[in-house]
Amino acid sequence: MSLSVVSSSNNKKLFFELLNIINTINNVSLIIDYPWYFMVLCLLLGVVYAFILYLFRLRKASERSFSRRLTVGLFLLRTLSVGAIAFLFLSPLLRRETNRKEKPIVIIAEDNSQSLDYSPDSAFYHDTFQEDMQHLADAMASDFEVVRYRYGSSVTSDDSESPQPLFADKTTDMAEVLSTVMERYYHRNVGALILTGDGIYNKGQNPLNVGGLSFPVYTVAMGDTTVRRDASVANVRTNRIAYLGNSFPMEVTVNASRLKGERSTLTVRRDGKTLFSKVIAFDNNRFSTTESLMIDADRAGMHNYVVEIAPLNDEQTTRNNRRVVPVEVIDGHQKIAIIYAVPHPDVGALRRSVEQNQNYEVEAFAARDFKGNVRDYDLLILHQLPSKVTEANGDVAAWLKEGTPALFVLGSQSDLSRLNALHAGLEIFARIDRMNEVYAVSSSDFTYFTLSDDARQQLEKFPPLLSPFGEYRLGGNGQKLLSARVGSVNSGLPLVSVAQQGDRRYAFVAGEGLWRWRLADYQANQSYDHFDELMDKLVVFTSLRVNKERFHVTVDHVFSETAPVVMEAQLYNDNYELVNSPDVELTIRRQADSEGDSPEAAKRYLFNRTASGYAINMGTLAPGTYSYTASTHFNGKTYSASGSFLVENLHLEAMQLVADHSLLATLSDATGGAMVEAHEVGRLEKMLKERDDMKTLIYSETRYSDMLNLPWIFGLLILLLTAEWVIRKYNGEI
Repeated sequence: MSLSVVSSSNNKKLFFELLNIINTINNVSLIIDYPWYFMVLCLLLGVVYAFILYLFRLRKASERSFSRRLTVGLFLLRTLSVGAIAFLFLSPLLRRETNRKEKPIVIIAEDNSQSLDYSPDSAFYHDTFQEDMQHLADAMASDFEVVRYRYGSSVTSDDSESPQPLFADKTTDMAEVLSTVMERYYHRNVGALILTGDGIYNKGQNPLNVGGLSFPVYTVAMGDTTVRRDASVANVRTNRIAYLGNSFPMEVTVNASRLKGERSTLTVRRDGKTLFSKVIAFDNNRFSTTESLMIDADRAGMHNYVVEIAPLNDEQTTRNNRRVVPVEVIDGHQKIAIIYAVPHPDVGALRRSVEQNQNYEVEAFAARDFKGNVRDYDLLILHQLPSKVTEANGDVAAWLKEGTPALFVLGSQSDLSRLNALHAGLEIFARIDRMNEVYAVSSSDFTYFTLSDDARQQLEKFPPLLSPFGEYRLGGNGQKLLSARVGSVNSGLPLVSVAQQGDRRYAFVAGEGLWRWRLADYQANQSYDHFDELMDKLVVFTSLRVNKERFHVTVDHVFSETAPVVMEAQLYNDNYELVNSPDVELTIRRQADSEGDSPEAAKRYLFNRTASGYAINMGTLAPGTYSYTASTHFNGKTYSASGSFLVENLHLEAMQLVADHSLLATLSDATGGAMVEAHEVGRLEKMLKERDDMKTLIYSETRYSDMLNLPWIFGLLILLLTAEWVIRKYNGEI
């Protein structure tokens, strides 16, 4: 340890040299803010105190005295204790310097997707390859810190205590594993990433587009690059919603490899009935065709359309020959009126966004030109109405009396006093006419509907809206979907909110400039999906009339086989107040389909109680069509609700079975790594150990601590004083 004193006086070097003799191995330095001689004064104070006590007062008080040796001992104990206490009043600090070594980190991320199970070498990947990877990790453990992950649908730790099924993930997201490694090991000594896989991804972005990689990526090429005999329904594009009595388009893409001269039949069926059939001749070994057809929506409800290309002999797999597409046929559609005070870019952005939903027919009017009957519309979108511009106003109060729900977009032309008089759920009291630039902050306690996590994150990155300055009051049943952030301060004021008045719903966007949000979404993501999701959720919630049924269940019509099946339920008393005191039972049953799959036995669940009623998460379910019945007993009456939903089996991992080793090689070359074949993983140990840039880093850390707060200092003082007291007590004087 290097013990030194840093004093405000820089002289007296001999004093510092004397103190440096007391070195220990902990590399600790002593720091005080007083001249060096203050330490001598503390010691002198202890000497004076001990002298008065033992060499002056005791001799006068009694003829009896301690022996000379005992007196010297007591004198030293009192000198040290008093001197130490006085020294602590100088507020000394201890500075400790420590060194920490960090080995280079080698991260192994192994592909765990189903596509490798379809490979001809799947037996090798299950056995020998796993042993080779374990041997590689063990061999590198002495020189590197080895961390292992598996990736597919998500990135998970390869924990030997809870082993995961091999090659069980139904999707592959290679970009996610690169992003996860960068986030978890930011500013860490990452030496290299070993990425195994076949180069096929069907989720997330292209891994080559992930920037910011500061470490080499060594790829292990797995899978089969041989093109084999296979026919598949590569894609089906259609509307998820159709209107009763109309026809909706469907486009089916069929791919085939090494089937030149063969023929197969493409069919589309619903409830066992063939709606379309066509013989397709494969005229080359890399065949692809797209069939466009029109399907009649002649029955309302949720329907599953089975699209299939008939299997042929010796196909590599038949898992990709069939797709099930759900389409909801609804009876009628909704009309929406956008009424604006003055022309504004927001109006166009709102119209284009709302029109993305095939359910909606949208019309736009200037307020002074609107002569229609609001009862003809299912929703009014009022842009900066009521307005300060008198000639641009309409009779908003009269429109709302007709019972039509409304979505208000506020801005610099909004008349806030007239808005408050509507008592629609949001009131703004402004003493001065001023606008603030505000950013969106997602609210975690919003319960009326759910925005995707990706959409919430993107909304917080969008440009600011111009929001009226003032005191905001949201009605008792209103909730904030997005709050307003001014600069770096979250004001907590509602930026996007909803409210319910009786059987009508209202939504509020307290800011103008939505057109900037839509453009920013496209600039960042090459699509308007996040902005359109926000507007679609607001429109759907607001335009939907409040369900006056005492008990109802909410569930999506379609779930992916990789997504959890979530259902919600609400129960109301005679005053239409939400209650959740009785139990709600749920029974689901997987139905038999036209392909001969037998039905499964019914499964029973019990809903969990939540703040908004009831909810249940059944986890992932096997693909198929499920019927459900929920029931409860309340106040002597029985309530029930029933319906159905579909769990899709996409077979994404079976759609592309030809390994893409060129992607792996490009990724390695771009980062300074290399690609090896699956049977050559042992080469990676030598390649990594020969790299000059993979070195152990030494981090130095300095910590400061107040000596007054150190426990051992307190213990030392107690020890000195106790020893003195015990000696005096033993010798008969206190």
